[in-house]
Amino acid sequence: MLALPVLVGALAGLLGGLAVPRLVAWCPEPEHDPAENPDDFPDHVPFAELAARPRLGLWCGLAGALVGATLGVSIGWGWALLWLLAVVAPCIALAVIDYVTWYLPKRLVLPSYAVVAVLEVVAAVALGKPMLLVLAVGGMVVLGGYYGLMWIISPRIMAFGDVRLGGLIGLALGPLGAASVLVSVLAAAVLAVLAYVPMRLRGNAIRRDGVRGPLKENLPYGPFLLLGALVAVVVGRVLAGP
Repeated sequence: MLALPVLVGALAGLLGGLAVPRLVAWCPEPEHDPAENPDDFPDHVPFAELAARPRLGLWCGLAGALVGATLGVSIGWGWALLWLLAVVAPCIALAVIDYVTWYLPKRLVLPSYAVVAVLEVVAAVALGKPMLLVLAVGGMVVLGGYYGLMWIISPRIMAFGDVRLGGLIGLALGPLGAASVLVSVLAAAVLAVLAYVPMRLRGNAIRRDGVRGPLKENLPYGPFLLLGALVAVVVGRVLAGP
């Protein structure tokens, strides 16, 4: 019955979203990198201040409920629902932090790797499908490698935090198939392009001195990586059919 996983997903997402302010406050402040130009980043907002913003938990709870319900509709009763719901809270926290501060804390990303990996191992054992782990590792290597290559080519466009997050997304989406991994990349790029103008008008785009062309301004890319992953799960459901 589809209604039940939707309700479970919405409830899990709601609770996870409500916990986002605590997760944000739990993250340590980033250390200053002398190799970075401060003008390439927005003025830093302390994590404690960000976590204390009014109604942050409420808005994140509503977003979590929507994400959880979407996952429930798209996956139904499947093991993937378990490991994806398990990282809704840290992923929303990462999206909030990166949107405001352009930083993706390892304290949230690395434990999420462990959570997803453990639940995938449990699923592989329970289902008797070791190929699930092969697909998970393959997705992590492919997506992490792709974004890693982008970082090597132009570290001012793709930060290494995005590379770590890309690997996590690949780990989570890999068992859903290669198409989901590919769609996540395409969706993230398209969403970033669509958001460029409104984010520029809101002052979330920062101009890079001495650079011309379409890449002369930076945007925080983490939120689009995560939205692209959600789109990939939904598209996977559509492609799978009834």
